[in-house]
Formats: sequence, C-alpha cells, structure tokens
Amino acid sequence: MSNDKLNLQDISQTMMQLFVQDVLSKNNISDESKKKLTDDQKEQLKKVVADLQAQVNEFVKGAQAKKEEPEKVEEAPKNMTLRDMLKNKKKDK
Repeated sequence: MSNDKLNLQDISQTMMQLFVQDVLSKNNISDESKKKLTDDQKEQLKKVVADLQAQVNEFVKGAQAKKEEPEKVEEAPKNMTLRDMLKNKKKDK
C-alpha cells in the first residue's frame, strides 16, 4: 500500500512539473526571465503550486477511499415459480 502511495506521489509531482513547464513555455518564459521574477511573483507561484498540490492530494485520497470501499452487492430477486405467482395473486385479491 505504501508503495502505491509513493508511486502516486511521484506521478503527482511529475504532473505538477509538467503543468508548470507547460504554463511557462506557453507564456514564453525562459530560464533567464524566470530569474527576473520579483519576490512577490515568486511567492504567488509558490502559493499556486502548493494549492494545486493540495488539490491533487485530495483527489488521490478520494480515489483511494472509493477504491477501499467495498462494493455493495444487491441480492438478486428470488425466482418465483408459477405456483408461487398464482398463490400471490390469489392472496392479493
């Protein structure tokens, strides 16, 4: 179980890195221009990353909770014979 958790965390980290890289590349932000970010901008980026990471963790926990819940199996209706069906009809009248 802990191995699965570590695997999910690795996947989450990878997805976050890809997301951030994609956003930066879409906005034409290079390594040099990243260094020019103000302290406020850096802090905002950190907050966004932390928020996204929290959302991913909540999603993963929800998926694990669904996976751990046993599925409720409904009992199939009892097959009735023709004799039972006729008896029930007579009782209903």
